[in-house]
Amino acid sequence: MTVSKETIQQYLQKTPYIALATVNEKQAPSLRTLGSFAPDEFKVYFSTGETTAKVGQIRSNQQVAILFQHENQKIPSFVNVIISGTAHELDEDAERSKAIALLSARSPRFKERADKKELNGTAFFRIDPEEIKVVDLSKGPGASGIIKF
Repeated sequence: MTVSKETIQQYLQKTPYIALATVNEKQAPSLRTLGSFAPDEFKVYFSTGETTAKVGQIRSNQQVAILFQHENQKIPSFVNVIISGTAHELDEDAERSKAIALLSARSPRFKERADKKELNGTAFFRIDPEEIKVVDLSKGPGASGIIKF
């Protein structure tokens, strides 16, 4: 994979699930898989239930990381992208509307819920990137490229 901004954005769009890392109340890492997310250039929007542990963790510590990795890759051509940044809970209507539009465009199931007004109890977040690390083993071990914001 060429480490260009356009190539990275395409990789993000093609990733079906991401792993979100937060910090729990004991200052230990906490990791979970998310399917309800949408990249917008290098910012990433996601939704989750308002009462989930990740919401409380992000409210306590906004620093997060997201892993984008395609399934069934073979080692010689293995690629992943990690975005580290700050998660912002979306409270303003315009921001929430943008998140809903992006998530709806990516997921028919989410769009159905949005159209039926079934999003009560849903929290929306935007992750603003501070660093993007690309690993492409076809280029050798370690990071193939790092973008700082």
